[in-house]
Amino acid sequence: MLVAGATGLIGEALVARLERDGHEVILGVRDTEAAALHWPGRRCLRLDYIDIGDITRELAGIDVVVNAVGIFAAHGAASFDALHVKGPCSLFEQAARAGVARIVQISALGASSDAVTRYLRSKAQGDACAARFPRSAVIVRPSLVFAPSGSSSALFLRLAALPWLPLPGAGRQLVQPIHLDDLVDGLAALIVHPAPPGVVDAVGPQPLPFADYLRTLAAPLQLRPRILPVPMAWALAAARFMQHVPGSLVTPDALAMLAQGSHADPAPWQSLLDHPARAPSAFIADGQMPALRERSVFAALLPLLRASVSLTWLVTAWVSAFVYPRAESLALLSRAQVPDVLAPWALYGAAALDAFLGLLMWLPRWRRLTYHAQFALILFYTLVISLWLPEFWAHPYGPVLKNLPMLALIYLLLKLDTPLLERKDGPGRR
Repeated sequence: MLVAGATGLIGEALVARLERDGHEVILGVRDTEAAALHWPGRRCLRLDYIDIGDITRELAGIDVVVNAVGIFAAHGAASFDALHVKGPCSLFEQAARAGVARIVQISALGASSDAVTRYLRSKAQGDACAARFPRSAVIVRPSLVFAPSGSSSALFLRLAALPWLPLPGAGRQLVQPIHLDDLVDGLAALIVHPAPPGVVDAVGPQPLPFADYLRTLAAPLQLRPRILPVPMAWALAAARFMQHVPGSLVTPDALAMLAQGSHADPAPWQSLLDHPARAPSAFIADGQMPALRERSVFAALLPLLRASVSLTWLVTAWVSAFVYPRAESLALLSRAQVPDVLAPWALYGAAALDAFLGLLMWLPRWRRLTYHAQFALILFYTLVISLWLPEFWAHPYGPVLKNLPMLALIYLLLKLDTPLLERKDGPGRR
């Protein structure tokens, strides 16, 4: 069988489960070389929904095709239309020509042609293609999927680690999360089911308010967030800003789907399992608690640490360029052996550099390099002051002494800002 999106959260877990069950699995991936390194000895098929091409011959002899490709936010050529509609529809059409016996389309709970977001509407279009498959077709619509390695679960755990949790509508929206293991167990059952349903909702055992879900995740981690009700208009304004932050899952569409709710009858999915579906209170195993608590607390603190360091650089730049008397600044530069003709350039150039470093640290690609640059620049400033302006060491406000905790804070960010805390997952991570 073929699992398209084998590097995603659901796809990777499903591949492992199917192999344990003795199935021969072909990995449908965009980058076959990277997949071969991650899964040595596995058979891989290049499958890029942006340009899928003709793979009918490669699909010959495959009995089941599972589509586990999905994105929560479109970016560049990886659009909802490409990855949720055109790519899957082409795959299903070619699978029909190749004689594939069954397809399993992993959609999303709430997908419909008149849904509130483009994400859900595009999922519904892919579902319509799956429904036209001439042989056996199963459309699985998961609710929120919990997995410690998932992007959305990491976000919820990070929220649960906050002492005050701002939630639109006080978090009264109903959700019905499902554990990844229960989702994969049900998918494995559907793949071999003699007469599977055409559409089935994959949900946990009971719905609960979103705020209670976060409290439930927080409880085993010994965290107790307090809910701070936020008007939807304020939350929407914040989401419009946050959607431009790289990797952010907080978007206007996410708020719209939260407001809509996400719950369904759990009985159909429970019937596929040979064990009771996990309740949210059992999502976190005892052995996972210490690591998840540490990870969640640090991840919740990271934005605050970044913001404080960034603001320090930006305010310093503003004060240097526009607030502190220019004549006094030039006099200090002169004492620091900067030639008078270069002093204005040094003053405004240093201010611009400070502002640049304060902004650059918000770009994940450049973040670690920025921390190194900030560390080096503070050491340079400290050296210059120590050599030519030593009286600032004895200043009652301690302007130079404050460089020491600043250096410690940047070093802490350098060590904590790692993929362990903010995993850079592929499109399937959710």
